[in-house]
Amino acid sequence: MIYSLDEIKTDLGVLDVKQFYMKYIVKSYYWYFSQILNIPERELLPTIDEFKDIVSTNIGVSFNNVMMVGSGKIGYSLAPKKNFKSFERDTESKNKSDIDIAIISQDLFKYFWDLYRKSYSIKFERTYGYISREIYRGYINERNLREIDRCRKEWSDLSTNSSKQLRSKLYLKHDITYRIYRSWEDFEEYNLLTINSMKTRVV
Repeated sequence: MIYSLDEIKTDLGVLDVKQFYMKYIVKSYYWYFSQILNIPERELLPTIDEFKDIVSTNIGVSFNNVMMVGSGKIGYSLAPKKNFKSFERDTESKNKSDIDIAIISQDLFKYFWDLYRKSYSIKFERTYGYISREIYRGYINERNLREIDRCRKEWSDLSTNSSKQLRSKLYLKHDITYRIYRSWEDFEEYNLLTINSMKTRVV
């Protein structure tokens, strides 16, 4: 089911953070498929399955450990800095939106964290400040993987085919970005903190 911004804000006010997380982050349809790709409702679940199959097969994680998140999931950003910004449909806009994909994998998280440590260099010192804060919270952003030479190649080898197939088979039009979470607990905690912050915007 697709929700309006008014419905989302109402639910932020009346649901507790866990209820909101389950309804909008875990259970709802992918807004992008319905509203951008115009996929009929009867085909949404098979399309979501194909989406997850493409990512999980190419990156080497469990089918159930792949999710679309962000404004592509519900149509609006829940990031406090973006303050309910709607998904930008125009792919030529300088403020264009991305398709954000969460990958939950302890093995992948550990692999790239080990690679980060082995690749440490003073020239990456600024990037490592961002990395250390992310690692502490249990996730790794793709943009930082691409900042470190050795990590960039390893990540590109995993993600390039995934992104290409999402475009060629499902016709995704927007840029695709990934975030690796250490566990479902870390994924949930990150989202609950974000939701709790956004609840203050609607009280």
